[in-house]
Amino acid sequence: MPHRIFTLSRAAATLASQAADALLPRACAACAQALARGERRTGWCNPCRAAVGRPVSRCVQCAIEHAGPRCESCQTRPPPFSRTLALGTYAPPLDRIVRAFKFSRQPALGEALAAALAPIVQRELATLPIGPLPPIVVAIPLSEERLAERGYNQSLLIARPLARALGLRVDLCALSRLRAGPPQSQLSPGARASNVDQAFSAPRPHQRSVLLIDDVMTTGATLAAASQALIRAGAPSVTCVIVARTATPDVSRCPGPA
Repeated sequence: MPHRIFTLSRAAATLASQAADALLPRACAACAQALARGERRTGWCNPCRAAVGRPVSRCVQCAIEHAGPRCESCQTRPPPFSRTLALGTYAPPLDRIVRAFKFSRQPALGEALAAALAPIVQRELATLPIGPLPPIVVAIPLSEERLAERGYNQSLLIARPLARALGLRVDLCALSRLRAGPPQSQLSPGARASNVDQAFSAPRPHQRSVLLIDDVMTTGATLAAASQALIRAGAPSVTCVIVARTATPDVSRCPGPA
């Protein structure tokens, strides 16, 4: 009897594994090529992953592609966040990954994006002075309407596995969204800052630095508004951690403090 129970348990585990395997993506979310078995849990192929990871010189503060340490905009009108860490530029293949993750109901891509971001953030943390308290991880919150429409907060799906990989804590209550507005992607560059002005609140005092997680930075208006709320609540500094940074000339300027 024990042998039969063991055999049934092993058979059930095999069936569960096969069922899980059947639900995994068969094609790369970036290039649509067939995925090898070892790539299917990430949702993108190794060549696309390697293309995303190519080093690019960026402004340390806003992550726009730039030869010097800080772009002209950050020198003349610095944003409230201290630095921005980006996985790559919002261009093929990374833009397709982000769109699949955000709009095609592939939330499992959040794990793969977090795994790709983790070494970048870890290297940055190793260069910073060790404070009395470790930083907290905060995801840009969605409005209730947007969350109901999408079914998940894509920034939080990156923040959770990223925090685990770094041994840090996600603070779900550190930042709240006070009002909804049109999606930033539907607005002109000039309208984005006013759309998120006073849109965020940090409801309690903060004594820790913040790693602020979002998927894409275009003008930086959303991250600037959220950073201002966190800094007003006492956060000594905010580091933005993003998947992709746009490189479109007319929207590449960083927003200064509102």
